Amino acid sequence: MLIASLLFGISASLDALLVGITYGIRKIRIRLWQNLIISLITLLGTCLSVGLGHRLAAFLPGLIGNYAGSLVLIGLGLYYIFKWKGARKKTAENPGPIYTAASNGSSSPALRLTEVFTLSLTLSLNNLSAGLSASLAGMPLLPASVSTLVCSVLFLLLGNCLGTGRLLHLAGQTAEPLSGILLIGLGLVQFFL
Repeated sequence: MLIASLLFGISASLDALLVGITYGIRKIRIRLWQNLIISLITLLGTCLSVGLGHRLAAFLPGLIGNYAGSLVLIGLGLYYIFKWKGARKKTAENPGPIYTAASNGSSSPALRLTEVFTLSLTLSLNNLSAGLSASLAGMPLLPASVSTLVCSVLFLLLGNCLGTGRLLHLAGQTAEPLSGILLIGLGLVQFFL
């Protein structure tokens, strides 16, 4: 269960890495207290979805719930990969303007409080379907929640601190397919356990 929980935490939190990179590229700093608020609200959304999935699983016959959750995780993974491929194709056909952050030597601006809550809710909503599916596949609440919280805090911090580097800019572009691959892996692990 530890590996499955870690895979879930990484997959559910890759959006946080992308958000951190995006704000890092724009030279907007995510302070530690903001990171913690975003991650804790995301954790609440994950706990709600995993808890709801456990309640739904009680109404489904054992194997059907496990298989349904696993298949939904695999489907979500495929969705993220195809969504990413579609966005790349669209960008290749119609590239937009290139934005660069101007360096004026002053301290980096930080997130506004409204942005903190908007990001928190957005990341929570992104985790709802994955959390629901993972719980239907039999994943326990505590390991999934702890893994999601730790990965979210670390990914936001990492992405924001190093967002101006080329390597993490590339990582941000591959976060969606990587998340999809991890969800497929998690679905397969849960399916065969």
